[in-house]
Amino acid sequence: MAFFWGTTFLAIRVAVETMPPFLIAGIRNLISGSIIFLYLLFQKKLEQVNPRQFLHAFILSLLMIVLANGLTTYSEKYITSGLASLISTLSPFCVLVLNLILGYEKLSFKTVIGILLGMFGIFLIYQSSLSDLLIPEYRQGIFAILLAILAWAFGTIIMKRGRENALTMLMNVCVQMLIAGVVLTSIQFSLTPTISMLAWSTKSILAVIYLALFGSVVGYVAFSYLLTQLPSTKVTVLSYVNVVVALFLGWLILDEVITGRIILAATLIISGVIIVNYKKSK
Repeated sequence: MAFFWGTTFLAIRVAVETMPPFLIAGIRNLISGSIIFLYLLFQKKLEQVNPRQFLHAFILSLLMIVLANGLTTYSEKYITSGLASLISTLSPFCVLVLNLILGYEKLSFKTVIGILLGMFGIFLIYQSSLSDLLIPEYRQGIFAILLAILAWAFGTIIMKRGRENALTMLMNVCVQMLIAGVVLTSIQFSLTPTISMLAWSTKSILAVIYLALFGSVVGYVAFSYLLTQLPSTKVTVLSYVNVVVALFLGWLILDEVITGRIILAATLIISGVIIVNYKKSK
């Protein structure tokens, strides 16, 4: 799962070269949601959705897909796939902090050390690029990815805690994706009523299909399943694998620059996440 999600940062970057970002996210989720729907239909596992279950799926869809996935896609119009993936490693810290605030976890010495390492890593990222924040497009990209991370953290906690009277995992994911697909597509058409498909490159279209199959059907379904088996903070730790894959592919395929500062920042952030989530085996 972590490997495939790491590749999605590259796929998003390729897709946004010629396609509108929210439409990419919308089409991606309509395809993946339809695939899961057909699977459930043929397996005779479709469920009736009551208003409470629909509301729960709707909230998760807005947080986890419309905001998190949609804004991540939007951010990569203005920042590199490597930087987007590196910033996304803040997700475990956001989940941890929210769990601490809500009383689901307790603060410990190693947690403090881990958070400080992560914060220093983020400081290294921005120390040499503070002037870039004066560029409106770059600033939009950074703001979008940070908001996406926060939405993902909230959604992760809600998904983990909201099990009472819930749909089965696959049915819940299917409803979320179909809702998000409609909402994201509607957002794009409200922003740009006239969209020319002639400008879409074959690479971008193939990237969207890849995102639907491996980013959503494989990645999001696997993530949702893991949340039923493991604590939310441990599941989000997989983001540190994403960043290694994304940084390497961005450098290999898109010629994105990886500096020593970025490598050090990634090392610090990943180390912080590992320290926070490490437990001695009994």
